[in-house]
Amino acid sequence: MSSRLPLLVFHHRSVHNADADDEMLVFSLSQQKPAREPGARPPRRGERHLLGHAAGLDAPRQGARRVVPGLPVNPRTGDRLPLPDTWEDDDDCEIPQSCKCFLSHKDPTRPGCIVALFRRAAPVVWYCPTVAAGDGGSWSWRRYAYDIGDYPLPPAYRLPTKKIISVIASFQEKPYFIDSTREVCAIDFSTTRPTLQCFDVHGLAVRFPHGMCSGREWLVESQDQLFLVRVCFIDFDPDNIGAIDVYRMDFSSSTRVRWLRVHDIGDAVLLLEDANMAASCPASALGLDANRIYFMRNLVEDDADLCIFDLESNTLEIIRVHRHDGLLLCRIFVAS
Repeated sequence: MSSRLPLLVFHHRSVHNADADDEMLVFSLSQQKPAREPGARPPRRGERHLLGHAAGLDAPRQGARRVVPGLPVNPRTGDRLPLPDTWEDDDDCEIPQSCKCFLSHKDPTRPGCIVALFRRAAPVVWYCPTVAAGDGGSWSWRRYAYDIGDYPLPPAYRLPTKKIISVIASFQEKPYFIDSTREVCAIDFSTTRPTLQCFDVHGLAVRFPHGMCSGREWLVESQDQLFLVRVCFIDFDPDNIGAIDVYRMDFSSSTRVRWLRVHDIGDAVLLLEDANMAASCPASALGLDANRIYFMRNLVEDDADLCIFDLESNTLEIIRVHRHDGLLLCRIFVAS
């Protein structure tokens, strides 16, 4: 499998036959052709093989009183990392399946590394260390309810709606997220209670190009740098891509940070998933052209058009990676 990485995986089932078994379509980015492994199984229910610092979670385990999160899965080897099945307190800590899973460090066996589960529908994070403390201290899950303000909604809405962290990346051993175009924050899990560290963004503002006012954003760590990728749409149409911009966060100042527009990400490619998840992987080592970004064209509907954007030439190539119709798809990338 290593010679075929990175992979684009379609976990699917037929919309015409509800009794049919789930299947898996695999497309090799390096070989530019389908690369299904003989006998490959689709992910189990609740399992996601995510990217970079992210961890794939196996199916949740049923505990005596609560649903216990599953085990992080290495998509290349199938190895699973044991995690605790206890909580710090007796609060209701049943963790839903719909969470974004992140590791704070590339090596989950490193002391101090934590796994964090960000709930998609509420401002809540569950977290725990990936390695039990050698001093016999508590090794358990903890719940953190964060507050980053309310969404700016019209006056017709009677109750405020809390903001949810959605655009996240692990960087410098902390989850970073975008609070606004003028603020970037990190969550520090090394303290007794998690703390938010926010940075004011100065200099170049990240704005939509002229004539565009909608799009999707991703944060991604690559080669010890933090990047922001924005895919911009024309007329709110996700099929009509008008521009793709990449920014690098400049941390050179001790008092402020700023986004710098870049056209070079080095010997790497960036992989963008549907749920604002992203990762980077080496280019030349995997037989890929460097300085490129891969993502599916329609980020709302399930289709087969893979976009390959070349940062240097500012050109977009679209290739069709399968010719199946009538599939309910879950698309994921598996990086190296």
